[in-house]
Amino acid sequence: MSFSTPILLVIALLAILVVGRIIRSPQAPGRVAFGLAAVASVWWIAMVVLRLNSEELSDKILFSRLAWFGIVATPLFWSAGFLDHAGFSQVTRRLPITIMLVISALAGLAALTDGYHHWIYTGVINEERPSFSHGWLFYALLGGMYLCMLLACLMSISQLKRAARLHRRQMVALLIATCVPWGCNAAFVLFEFRLFDDDPTPFAFSATVMAVLFAQHRGKLFIAPPIARDIIFSILRDPIIVLDPSGLVLETNPAAEKLTGFSAETVGTKLPPSHPLMAFIARDTQAESTKPIIHFEAMETIFEVSAQPLERWGRQGSVMVVLRDVTVREAAQKSLADAGQALKLRLEENLRLQEQLEQQAFHDHLTGLYNRRHASTVIPPVISSASEEAPVSLIVLDLDYFKQVNDRYGHDVGDKVLSSFASILSDSLHGSEMAFRHGGEEFLVVLPGTSRDQALERCARWRHELATHSIVELKGVALSFSAGIALAPQAGTSLTECTKAADVALYRAKISGRNTDIVWGEHLDGIAGEGPAESGKAGDRRARRGRASL
Repeated sequence: MSFSTPILLVIALLAILVVGRIIRSPQAPGRVAFGLAAVASVWWIAMVVLRLNSEELSDKILFSRLAWFGIVATPLFWSAGFLDHAGFSQVTRRLPITIMLVISALAGLAALTDGYHHWIYTGVINEERPSFSHGWLFYALLGGMYLCMLLACLMSISQLKRAARLHRRQMVALLIATCVPWGCNAAFVLFEFRLFDDDPTPFAFSATVMAVLFAQHRGKLFIAPPIARDIIFSILRDPIIVLDPSGLVLETNPAAEKLTGFSAETVGTKLPPSHPLMAFIARDTQAESTKPIIHFEAMETIFEVSAQPLERWGRQGSVMVVLRDVTVREAAQKSLADAGQALKLRLEENLRLQEQLEQQAFHDHLTGLYNRRHASTVIPPVISSASEEAPVSLIVLDLDYFKQVNDRYGHDVGDKVLSSFASILSDSLHGSEMAFRHGGEEFLVVLPGTSRDQALERCARWRHELATHSIVELKGVALSFSAGIALAPQAGTSLTECTKAADVALYRAKISGRNTDIVWGEHLDGIAGEGPAESGKAGDRRARRGRASL
């Protein structure tokens, strides 16, 4: 028995264990292809063991020829399983597997019939080993196997950068397991390298088996396989579009093909520059606090956009765009926003009504000036701040002969006269100055920090503006007013005292011929006989008698 026979038997046993492990494994990538590769390798090793233990040259040649089924099938199926594990699942579908089985069977058939055509072996060089001279089919099959292995390695290496850590370890283990035996085979064929005076390929395959077992145990090969990205890509309900820097559609999933303007034929075409997705090329939305949204109006659908640049995966400038249907969410937010806007409008309307009520409560509806009720609220603090150095002037103004205007021209014209005079007063106010309609044709003006002379000057200005103010219905009749002026604190320190003092002065102006201004304390001729504001009932009676005589 050859020295290598026990070793090869152990290797065959390990290969059988691998087959059993694969059969019991879940539906992992490459499961079928790796299983077929393991079966083919067991066949190959069995033929090597039988050849090594044969005495007759004819038997050695027969087992060498029978080994060709395994010699061709093993690298083919191993490469297919490797590619499937790396994500190229198309190579392990039924048609490719069938083609590989046919190729392996034809290679085995060609080897069995080699005695007739000598396409594989052209002659025996050494009967003891044995070793052969080779024909063209030998080199064609050998070149095809090497090319297949090379493509599998290169395509798998291209996926290493994308793979997760566990899956990367699995792929590296498979890569090593793939390269070792076929490197030894190339050394045997090209350079006559031998191990134990025989083909080193079966021995190198032991390293392959051990690497697979190690990957099973440590990397959980077939037990924790890499999840197929193309399966996830196809079953995701969110549309996914991969674009290159020019807007060329590199890939779409079935959900994206349902979008308006997309289909299975969209891959390989460019999006128009106006397409909303063009705005997301080379854009990373992962760091954005609020995800942008786009509208597909033909679908009546709103999508939230998540754009992920693919530089890390070797696609410089390309981007993967994931669209999430947020139509329901946006509709709910719009309803909430509409409700909020309606509530805001109602609040604004309530505030407007409240302001309107305040306006009506504190303002005279005809003239727009403050009314008498508001005067009792805002004037007392102003009077309390008055001093000898900064007096406060309270002026009570009364339109002369206003009753005659009403009687002769009507109340509408009278209202227009009141409004015109109110405008003259309000237009002249500055800062904290205030004007009030005190009742009927009587007005009250408060001028903080205004001296006697300044108050008289303001009255003169108002009188001039009123006299020159044109009201068509009056047909040139000039209007005038009389005014009583009281200065706080001289005339009093309360609103009641000051208004009474101004009333007394106004009464004096009326009985003095109207169209004039009287300051309280001046030219009263015995009218003010009882204190500063003509306080007391006697003063009130005199004021009423004076007005009754007008």
